Amino acid sequence: MNFRKAWIPGVCATVLLGAVFASVVTAAGPPLKAKTCAACHNDYAKILPKQHITVDKTAGCMSCHTSKPGSDEPTRFSTNVHKIHQGEKTSVECGVCHDLQ
Repeated sequence: MNFRKAWIPGVCATVLLGAVFASVVTAAGPPLKAKTCAACHNDYAKILPKQHITVDKTAGCMSCHTSKPGSDEPTRFSTNVHKIHQGEKTSVECGVCHDLQ
């Protein structure tokens, strides 16, 4: 068998495994832009659940709703935000909230 014919599948497999590993490591998603929620929502009282504590309009949601350090598991907040913004009634582009550079 020709050396190149054996080498090409090995390189392709290595690249594919690297891509899968990179996607697993970065599963938490791309970083958020600064004051993500405030870019579209200027009155948090209108969107917060009734049982939510009172918050200052200048406070960012992510100042409290962050993942545990070192964890790539989504938080309940993150899951709910994605369901709301990527649902049937609305579909916001990922780049509105995430820094996709």
